[in-house]
Amino acid sequence: MNHRAPFRALALAALLSTATVPLLAQDRSASGHLLNWTNPISVESDSLDHGSRTLPAHSFMVHEADPGTAMSTLRSVFSDQGAKFSGSDPVRATVMVPEIPGVPVLLIATAEKDRAAGGTRMRVTYAANDSTAMEDVRHAAHAMAIQLNRAIVQQQIDAQQKIVDKAGSKLESAQSDQAKAQKKASSAASDLEKAKKEKSKLADKQARLQKEQQRAQERYNTSQAPKDLEKLTKVQGQLVKVQQDLSKQLKKEADAQKAANKRQDEIPDAQKEQQEHQVSKEQAVSELEALKRKLEAIR
Repeated sequence: MNHRAPFRALALAALLSTATVPLLAQDRSASGHLLNWTNPISVESDSLDHGSRTLPAHSFMVHEADPGTAMSTLRSVFSDQGAKFSGSDPVRATVMVPEIPGVPVLLIATAEKDRAAGGTRMRVTYAANDSTAMEDVRHAAHAMAIQLNRAIVQQQIDAQQKIVDKAGSKLESAQSDQAKAQKKASSAASDLEKAKKEKSKLADKQARLQKEQQRAQERYNTSQAPKDLEKLTKVQGQLVKVQQDLSKQLKKEADAQKAANKRQDEIPDAQKEQQEHQVSKEQAVSELEALKRKLEAIR
Protein backbone atom coordinates (compact mmCIF):
# COMPACT_ATOMS: atom_id res chain seq x y z
CA MET A 1 0.00 0.00 0.00
CA ASN A 2 1.27 3.49 -0.84
CA HIS A 3 1.00 5.27 2.52
CA ARG A 4 2.46 8.47 1.14
CA ALA A 5 -0.21 9.11 -1.48
CA PRO A 6 -2.84 10.63 0.88
CA PHE A 7 -0.23 12.93 2.38
CA ARG A 8 0.96 13.99 -1.06
CA ALA A 9 -2.59 14.75 -2.11
CA LEU A 10 -3.31 16.75 1.07
CA ALA A 11 -0.09 18.72 0.77
CA LEU A 12 -0.75 19.61 -2.86
CA ALA A 13 -4.37 20.51 -2.13
CA ALA A 14 -3.19 22.89 0.59
CA LEU A 15 -0.69 24.42 -1.81
CA LEU A 16 -3.34 24.96 -4.47
CA SER A 17 -5.71 26.62 -2.01
CA THR A 18 -3.16 29.11 -0.66
CA ALA A 19 -0.67 29.75 -3.45
CA THR A 20 -0.86 32.87 -5.55
CA VAL A 21 0.36 32.83 -9.13
CA PRO A 22 3.19 35.30 -9.72
CA LEU A 23 2.97 37.09 -13.07
CA LEU A 24 6.39 38.45 -13.90
CA ALA A 25 6.77 41.87 -15.47
CA GLN A 26 7.69 41.51 -19.10
CA ASP A 27 8.03 43.45 -22.34
CA ARG A 28 6.51 40.90 -24.71
CA SER A 29 3.72 38.39 -24.71
CA ALA A 30 4.46 34.69 -25.05
CA SER A 31 3.55 35.03 -28.74
CA GLY A 32 6.09 37.85 -29.19
CA HIS A 33 3.94 41.01 -29.17
CA LEU A 34 5.17 44.10 -27.34
CA LEU A 35 2.94 44.71 -24.32
CA ASN A 36 3.58 48.45 -23.96
CA TRP A 37 3.17 51.33 -26.37
CA THR A 38 6.16 53.67 -26.35
CA ASN A 39 6.07 54.93 -29.94
CA PRO A 40 5.04 58.50 -30.71
CA ILE A 41 2.70 59.08 -33.63
CA SER A 42 4.84 61.25 -35.83
CA VAL A 43 3.83 62.48 -39.31
CA GLU A 44 6.50 63.88 -41.62
CA SER A 45 6.34 65.69 -44.92
CA ASP A 46 7.48 63.41 -47.72
CA SER A 47 6.93 62.66 -51.40
CA LEU A 48 5.53 59.74 -53.35
CA ASP A 49 6.22 58.59 -56.91
CA HIS A 50 3.01 57.92 -58.80
CA GLY A 51 3.58 56.94 -62.40
CA SER A 52 5.67 59.65 -63.97
CA ARG A 53 4.79 62.15 -61.27
CA THR A 54 6.19 62.86 -57.84
CA LEU A 55 3.45 64.06 -55.51
CA PRO A 56 3.68 65.66 -52.07
CA ALA A 57 2.93 63.09 -49.36
CA HIS A 58 3.06 62.43 -45.65
CA SER A 59 4.85 59.51 -44.06
CA PHE A 60 4.41 57.76 -40.72
CA MET A 61 5.28 54.47 -39.07
CA VAL A 62 2.96 51.50 -38.78
CA HIS A 63 4.74 49.78 -35.94
CA GLU A 64 5.07 46.01 -35.48
CA ALA A 65 3.84 45.30 -39.00
CA ASP A 66 5.48 44.23 -42.23
CA PRO A 67 4.53 46.05 -45.45
CA GLY A 68 2.05 43.37 -46.51
CA THR A 69 0.24 43.51 -43.18
CA ALA A 70 0.25 47.31 -43.20
CA MET A 71 -1.28 47.38 -46.68
CA SER A 72 -3.92 44.78 -45.90
CA THR A 73 -4.81 46.76 -42.77
CA LEU A 74 -5.15 49.91 -44.86
CA ARG A 75 -7.58 48.10 -47.16
CA SER A 76 -9.58 46.80 -44.21
CA VAL A 77 -9.95 50.33 -42.80
CA PHE A 78 -11.93 51.30 -45.88
CA SER A 79 -13.65 47.96 -46.45
CA ASP A 80 -16.94 49.22 -45.00
CA GLN A 81 -17.00 51.78 -47.82
CA GLY A 82 -16.54 49.06 -50.41
CA ALA A 83 -13.42 50.87 -51.59
CA LYS A 84 -11.66 49.13 -54.48
CA PHE A 85 -7.87 49.44 -54.30
CA SER A 86 -5.80 48.95 -57.41
CA GLY A 87 -2.06 48.67 -58.03
CA SER A 88 0.58 47.32 -55.69
CA ASP A 89 3.26 49.96 -55.12
CA PRO A 90 1.67 52.39 -54.77
CA VAL A 91 -1.93 51.31 -54.22
CA ARG A 92 -4.79 53.70 -54.91
CA ALA A 93 -8.50 53.95 -54.26
CA THR A 94 -11.19 56.60 -54.15
CA VAL A 95 -12.40 56.86 -50.55
CA MET A 96 -14.26 59.11 -48.15
CA VAL A 97 -11.98 60.51 -45.45
CA PRO A 98 -13.70 61.83 -42.29
CA GLU A 99 -11.00 64.48 -41.81
CA ILE A 100 -11.59 65.76 -45.37
CA PRO A 101 -15.39 65.98 -45.41
CA GLY A 102 -17.66 66.54 -48.35
CA VAL A 103 -15.67 65.17 -51.29
CA PRO A 104 -14.30 61.80 -52.43
CA VAL A 105 -10.52 61.63 -52.11
CA LEU A 106 -8.02 59.74 -54.23
CA LEU A 107 -5.85 57.96 -51.66
CA ILE A 108 -2.43 56.85 -52.89
CA ALA A 109 -0.14 54.87 -50.56
CA THR A 110 3.15 52.99 -50.48
CA ALA A 111 4.69 50.87 -47.74
CA GLU A 112 8.28 49.79 -47.15
CA LYS A 113 10.10 48.02 -44.35
CA ASP A 114 11.87 50.25 -41.82
CA ARG A 115 13.93 47.87 -39.68
CA ALA A 116 15.48 50.63 -37.59
CA ALA A 117 12.08 51.94 -36.53
CA GLY A 118 10.64 48.46 -36.04
CA GLY A 119 7.85 48.31 -38.57
CA THR A 120 6.68 49.72 -41.89
CA ARG A 121 6.96 53.27 -43.14
CA MET A 122 3.84 54.24 -45.02
CA ARG A 123 3.59 57.21 -47.39
CA VAL A 124 0.16 58.56 -48.24
CA THR A 125 -1.06 61.23 -50.61
CA TYR A 126 -4.58 62.64 -50.53
CA ALA A 127 -5.28 63.88 -54.04
CA ALA A 128 -8.07 65.47 -55.99
CA ASN A 129 -6.86 63.59 -59.08
CA ASP A 130 -3.79 61.77 -60.42
CA SER A 131 -1.75 64.95 -60.66
CA THR A 132 -3.07 67.23 -57.91
CA ALA A 133 -2.34 66.55 -54.26
CA MET A 134 -4.50 68.19 -51.63
CA GLU A 135 -2.97 70.71 -49.25
CA ASP A 136 -3.30 71.05 -45.47
CA VAL A 137 -4.12 67.38 -44.91
CA ARG A 138 -1.47 66.53 -42.30
CA HIS A 139 -4.27 66.06 -39.76
CA ALA A 140 -5.82 63.38 -42.01
CA ALA A 141 -2.48 61.56 -42.25
CA HIS A 142 -2.09 61.79 -38.46
CA ALA A 143 -5.58 60.34 -37.96
CA MET A 144 -4.74 57.50 -40.36
CA ALA A 145 -1.47 56.80 -38.55
CA ILE A 146 -3.40 56.41 -35.28
CA GLN A 147 -6.08 54.30 -36.98
CA LEU A 148 -3.63 51.89 -38.62
CA ASN A 149 -1.46 51.46 -35.53
CA ARG A 150 -4.55 50.82 -33.43
CA ALA A 151 -5.77 48.32 -36.02
CA ILE A 152 -2.47 46.42 -35.82
CA VAL A 153 -2.71 46.23 -32.03
CA GLN A 154 -6.37 45.20 -32.30
CA GLN A 155 -5.22 42.28 -34.45
CA GLN A 156 -2.80 41.37 -31.65
CA ILE A 157 -5.66 41.57 -29.15
CA ASP A 158 -7.85 39.34 -31.31
CA ALA A 159 -5.05 36.78 -31.59
CA GLN A 160 -4.41 36.95 -27.84
CA GLN A 161 -8.11 36.46 -27.12
CA LYS A 162 -7.92 33.16 -29.01
CA ILE A 163 -4.96 32.17 -26.81
CA VAL A 164 -6.99 33.05 -23.70
CA ASP A 165 -9.95 31.04 -24.97
CA LYS A 166 -7.74 28.05 -25.73
CA ALA A 167 -6.07 28.28 -22.32
CA GLY A 168 -9.50 28.46 -20.73
CA SER A 169 -10.61 25.33 -22.56
CA LYS A 170 -7.49 23.47 -21.44
CA LEU A 171 -8.09 24.60 -17.87
CA GLU A 172 -11.69 23.41 -17.96
CA SER A 173 -10.52 20.07 -19.34
CA ALA A 174 -7.89 19.79 -16.59
CA GLN A 175 -10.50 20.65 -13.96
CA SER A 176 -12.75 17.96 -15.38
CA ASP A 177 -9.86 15.48 -15.33
CA GLN A 178 -9.14 16.32 -11.72
CA ALA A 179 -12.80 15.85 -10.78
CA LYS A 180 -12.77 12.50 -12.57
CA ALA A 181 -9.58 11.50 -10.76
CA GLN A 182 -11.20 12.39 -7.43
CA LYS A 183 -14.34 10.48 -8.34
CA LYS A 184 -12.39 7.41 -9.46
CA ALA A 185 -10.32 7.51 -6.26
CA SER A 186 -13.50 7.72 -4.19
CA SER A 187 -15.04 4.85 -6.13
CA ALA A 188 -11.88 2.73 -5.74
CA ALA A 189 -11.82 3.45 -1.99
CA SER A 190 -15.47 2.40 -1.78
CA ASP A 191 -14.72 -0.83 -3.67
CA LEU A 192 -11.85 -1.51 -1.29
CA GLU A 193 -14.07 -0.98 1.73
CA LYS A 194 -16.67 -3.36 0.30
CA ALA A 195 -13.97 -5.97 -0.36
CA LYS A 196 -12.73 -5.67 3.22
CA LYS A 197 -16.25 -6.04 4.64
CA GLU A 198 -16.93 -9.12 2.49
CA LYS A 199 -13.61 -10.64 3.58
CA SER A 200 -14.50 -9.98 7.20
CA LYS A 201 -17.88 -11.67 6.78
CA LEU A 202 -16.26 -14.73 5.19
CA ALA A 203 -13.57 -14.86 7.87
CA ASP A 204 -16.28 -14.80 10.57
CA LYS A 205 -18.19 -17.53 8.75
CA GLN A 206 -15.04 -19.60 8.46
CA ALA A 207 -14.38 -19.29 12.21
CA ARG A 208 -17.96 -20.29 12.97
CA LEU A 209 -17.79 -23.34 10.70
CA GLN A 210 -14.43 -24.39 12.15
CA LYS A 211 -16.00 -24.45 15.63
CA GLU A 212 -19.00 -26.31 14.27
CA GLN A 213 -16.70 -28.80 12.55
CA GLN A 214 -14.81 -29.34 15.80
CA ARG A 215 -18.03 -30.07 17.70
CA ALA A 216 -19.30 -32.39 14.96
CA GLN A 217 -15.98 -34.22 14.93
CA GLU A 218 -16.15 -34.69 18.70
CA ARG A 219 -19.72 -36.01 18.53
CA TYR A 220 -18.83 -38.46 15.75
CA ASN A 221 -15.70 -39.62 17.60
CA THR A 222 -17.92 -40.47 20.57
CA SER A 223 -20.97 -41.89 18.78
CA GLN A 224 -19.62 -43.26 15.47
CA ALA A 225 -23.21 -42.78 14.36
CA PRO A 226 -23.93 -42.42 10.61
CA LYS A 227 -26.04 -39.29 11.20
CA ASP A 228 -23.16 -37.63 13.04
CA LEU A 229 -20.80 -38.58 10.21
CA GLU A 230 -23.24 -37.06 7.74
CA LYS A 231 -23.39 -33.87 9.79
CA LEU A 232 -19.58 -33.75 9.99
CA THR A 233 -19.22 -34.28 6.26
CA LYS A 234 -21.75 -31.53 5.52
CA VAL A 235 -19.98 -29.03 7.77
CA GLN A 236 -16.59 -29.93 6.26
CA GLY A 237 -18.01 -29.30 2.76
CA GLN A 238 -19.37 -25.92 3.84
CA LEU A 239 -16.03 -25.03 5.39
CA VAL A 240 -14.12 -25.92 2.22
CA LYS A 241 -16.51 -23.74 0.17
CA VAL A 242 -16.09 -20.79 2.52
CA GLN A 243 -12.31 -21.16 2.50
CA GLN A 244 -12.35 -21.13 -1.30
CA ASP A 245 -14.56 -18.02 -1.29
CA LEU A 246 -12.28 -16.37 1.27
CA SER A 247 -9.22 -17.08 -0.85
CA LYS A 248 -10.93 -15.44 -3.83
CA GLN A 249 -12.00 -12.52 -1.68
CA LEU A 250 -8.46 -11.97 -0.46
CA LYS A 251 -7.37 -11.61 -4.07
CA LYS A 252 -10.24 -9.19 -4.74
CA GLU A 253 -9.18 -7.13 -1.73
CA ALA A 254 -5.56 -7.06 -2.94
CA ASP A 255 -6.70 -5.96 -6.41
CA ALA A 256 -8.98 -3.33 -4.87
CA GLN A 257 -6.12 -2.04 -2.72
CA LYS A 258 -3.86 -1.81 -5.76
CA ALA A 259 -6.56 0.07 -7.71
CA ALA A 260 -7.18 2.43 -4.78
CA ASN A 261 -3.46 3.22 -4.52
CA LYS A 262 -3.26 3.86 -8.26
CA ARG A 263 -6.28 6.18 -8.26
CA GLN A 264 -5.00 8.04 -5.22
CA ASP A 265 -1.63 8.57 -6.90
CA GLU A 266 -3.39 10.07 -9.94
CA ILE A 267 -4.88 12.92 -7.92
CA PRO A 268 -1.65 14.94 -7.39
CA ASP A 269 -0.81 14.64 -11.11
CA ALA A 270 -4.28 15.90 -12.04
CA GLN A 271 -3.98 18.76 -9.54
CA LYS A 272 -0.55 19.68 -10.87
CA GLU A 273 -1.85 19.75 -14.46
CA GLN A 274 -4.77 21.93 -13.42
CA GLN A 275 -2.42 24.33 -11.65
CA GLU A 276 -0.18 24.56 -14.71
CA HIS A 277 -3.15 25.39 -16.93
CA GLN A 278 -4.39 27.89 -14.34
CA VAL A 279 -1.03 29.68 -14.50
CA SER A 280 -1.08 29.61 -18.32
CA LYS A 281 -4.56 31.11 -18.46
CA GLU A 282 -3.78 33.82 -15.92
CA GLN A 283 -0.64 34.71 -17.86
CA ALA A 284 -2.60 34.86 -21.13
CA VAL A 285 -5.29 37.05 -19.53
CA SER A 286 -2.61 39.32 -18.06
CA GLU A 287 -1.07 39.74 -21.51
CA LEU A 288 -4.50 40.39 -23.04
CA GLU A 289 -5.20 43.18 -20.55
CA ALA A 290 -1.77 44.66 -21.24
CA LEU A 291 -2.49 44.70 -24.97
CA LYS A 292 -5.82 46.44 -24.33
CA ARG A 293 -4.01 49.11 -22.33
CA LYS A 294 -1.48 49.36 -25.16
CA LEU A 295 -4.33 49.99 -27.60
CA GLU A 296 -5.72 52.80 -25.45
CA ALA A 297 -2.26 54.41 -25.29
CA ILE A 298 -2.15 54.97 -29.06
CA ARG A 299 -3.26 58.56 -29.51
